Amino acid sequence: MKLGRTARLVLGIGIFVFALATLFMFYARQSGEQKELEKSLAGAQTQLTNFVSGKESLESLLAQQQSKLAEAQSTVQASFPELATSIEYNEVLAEIARLHNLEVVSMTAEQPRQSKVEDVTFVVISFGVGVRGTLNSILGMVNDIAKDKRFASATVEVVNIQVPEPQPITVGVAPEEPSATIKLVGYSYGGE
Repeated sequence: MKLGRTARLVLGIGIFVFALATLFMFYARQSGEQKELEKSLAGAQTQLTNFVSGKESLESLLAQQQSKLAEAQSTVQASFPELATSIEYNEVLAEIARLHNLEVVSMTAEQPRQSKVEDVTFVVISFGVGVRGTLNSILGMVNDIAKDKRFASATVEVVNIQVPEPQPITVGVAPEEPSATIKLVGYSYGGE
């Protein structure tokens, strides 16, 4: 069958219109997908910008906190003197006892040990002194220990005072004097 020129022209225009309509539909679909992808890309870029600025903010905050931590550690180190040895403490205790006319009857010291409170490590040393003399002198010694700057990082943990019962006066026998055992605990910064 032979088609006439007009039929061929109409058929050609139909095929052309069909092809053009199909291309337009693909273009419209692609255009919609492209707009969706552009929106997603813009959202992702916004999130990336937020993450980068958040990271910079957190890094700055970390640097500030590390600086504060270093400052706090140096403050702790400065507030706790180097660990004094038990010999140094015992010498000071003997000196205070002499000032109050007390007889030193015993001195004790334990090995230094480490103690941790939260993230701070301390070196702890316990030591004690036994003295004999008047009750006022013993109380004066305890008071001086509490006020003495050499014991700034130490605390008086226990004071055990023993006062003997009054005895009848016997010629040639000295009356028994009050005695006390004083236990102290010294603290020193022990590092991290």
